[in-house]
Amino acid sequence: MLFKHIIGQQEIKGRLIQTVRENRVSHAQLFFGGEGRGKLALAIAYAQFINCRDKERFTKGDSCGICPSCIKYNKLIHPDLHFIIPVSTNATVKEKPLSRQFIKEWREILLENDYFVTLNGWYEKIGIERKQAGINVYDCSEIIRTLSYTSYESEYKIMIIWMVEKLNYQAAPKLLKILEEPPDKTLFILIAEQHEQIISTIISRTQLIKIPKIEDVDLIRACVDRLDVSREIAASVAGIANGNFTEAVFLIRQGETRKNYFDRFVGWMRLCYAPDVPKIMSFCEEIARDGRESNKSFLQFGMSVLRNCLVMNYTDKGIVKIKDDEIDFFNKFSPFVNQANAKRFSDEFNTAIYHIERNVNPGMVFLDLSLTIAKLIRIVPVKGVT
Repeated sequence: MLFKHIIGQQEIKGRLIQTVRENRVSHAQLFFGGEGRGKLALAIAYAQFINCRDKERFTKGDSCGICPSCIKYNKLIHPDLHFIIPVSTNATVKEKPLSRQFIKEWREILLENDYFVTLNGWYEKIGIERKQAGINVYDCSEIIRTLSYTSYESEYKIMIIWMVEKLNYQAAPKLLKILEEPPDKTLFILIAEQHEQIISTIISRTQLIKIPKIEDVDLIRACVDRLDVSREIAASVAGIANGNFTEAVFLIRQGETRKNYFDRFVGWMRLCYAPDVPKIMSFCEEIARDGRESNKSFLQFGMSVLRNCLVMNYTDKGIVKIKDDEIDFFNKFSPFVNQANAKRFSDEFNTAIYHIERNVNPGMVFLDLSLTIAKLIRIVPVKGVT
C-alpha cells in the first residue's frame, strides 16, 4: 500500500512521512476515527514506508513500491508485519482462537476491499456473524512471543492491532506491559473507531493520531475512479456518506439494502410515535433475529438519519443530500429531532449499540430504546431558546 493510493488525508500522510524523515517514529501510536476513513490503509502504508529499502525515493514522499520489502508489503506477506485482529471460535477453529489462524482470510478481505474493512464484514468472512469476537489473552501472549525474536528482514518489526477497543480486559495487562517496555525497533500501530472504549492506561502509552473524515472532493474522485460511477452519482453519494468511503461503497453497491434499512426505520418511528406497544414488541422480536452485527449496523444507520434530520431542522435543507423518495419522510420527521432532545437521541442510540456489543439481549435493547424514543419525539424545544 502506497500513500498515493490512499483516499485523501493529505495532512495526515505528510505528518507520518515527516516522522520518518526526522527519525522520530513513536513506538506506539493510536490511529482513531470513524468508520471508512482509511485508518488501516494509512497504518499499512506507514509501515511499508518505514521499511522501504530504497531510501533515495523518500524525497518523493512515498515508498518505492518495487524493492523486495515493498513487494511483500503489497501482498501483506512481509515477515516483519504482524496483525492482531478480533477473532472467535468458528466451524474450523474450535478453541483458543489466534489471529494467525485467520491470517489467510484477513489478507483476502483486505485486498478484496481496498483495505476498507468493517467488523460486520470481517465477522461474515470468518463465519461468526452471531458471535462477539475479541482480542483475547492468547493473542496478547502471542504478541510478546512474536516480538521477542529479532526482525527477519527490516529495521522495524510492525505490530498492527485492528479494533483495539475489542481488547478483553483479561488480556489488557499483557498488552500494557509490552507497550511500556517494548523491544528495540518495534512499532505498535493501534487502530480504533471508538477509542473512548479503550482503557485509559493503554491510551496514555500511545501517541494519539485522529484520522478525520475524508473530504467530499476526495470521496467523489475515489467513487468515480474506483466504483465506475458518474460524477453526479458520486457527488450525491458523497453528500450522504459524510466522509465515510465504506458508506459510499454501501450506498452505490447495496442500494436495496439501504432501502430496506430506511423502510424499516420509517416503520419503527411510526410505531414509536403511535405508540403501538404490541406492534413495537413484535418489531423488536423480529429485528433481534437478524444478529448483533446487523442490529448494530441498523442502529448506526438510524443515527445517520437522525443527524440529517437535525441538520435539516436548523440549516438550509439543501445542505443535506437525500434521495428523492426519502424527502417526504425527512420533511415530516425532522421537526421531531431538535435541540431539546438531539443529545438524548444520540446518547440512547450509542448506549443501545454498546449494550448489543456486550451481548445484552437485542430484543430487550430495542424494546427499551423504542419506549424511550416514544417519549423523546414528544419533547419540543422551549420557545425563544436556540
